[in-house]
Amino acid sequence: MNLANQLTMARILMALAMVLALMHANTGWHIAALGLYAAALVTDWVDGYVARLTNTISTFGKIADPIADKILVLGALIALIEKRALDIPPWGVFLIVARDLLIGGVRTLAAVQGKVMAAEKWGKWKMGVQSGAVLLMLAILVVIENVADAPAWLERLPYPLTVLCVLLTWISAYFYYRQSRRMIENSWG
Repeated sequence: MNLANQLTMARILMALAMVLALMHANTGWHIAALGLYAAALVTDWVDGYVARLTNTISTFGKIADPIADKILVLGALIALIEKRALDIPPWGVFLIVARDLLIGGVRTLAAVQGKVMAAEKWGKWKMGVQSGAVLLMLAILVVIENVADAPAWLERLPYPLTVLCVLLTWISAYFYYRQSRRMIENSWG
């Protein structure tokens, strides 16, 4: 396994550790979750850079990298729903998960036909905005728990951030559909 793929696998392990840390009630664990999430985001950038620099882009990496991204972002969002200090709408997280499952199905359909669907521009924008929004939500959680006079608007900020993520998520789904429409329709017959 090349270095880029090892970094992708490390991101999955960091995502799992981050979710476990968020399950604890102690704010120290939440600070650790924020650190793990930030480190995982760095590996997301580094693994792609390393793969391009060393010319080790692989089919495994093209498939595993977006899966690792989804485990990281969706794991954080699902774990953050239970944090009552944050205003994260469960319906928004559901719509994000639903889109990722649908696109995962389209990617599987492409794989069955011998094609690998790489991330497209809107998918990369979606991932970037989701990653930044979740990082901000984790930081807000840490601030709310550790700063006695944290502004009240901080608690409400995750709601519009989630709505923004939902909008970009479904816009990118539309472009994935346009890109793969013929393949999907051909599979029906």
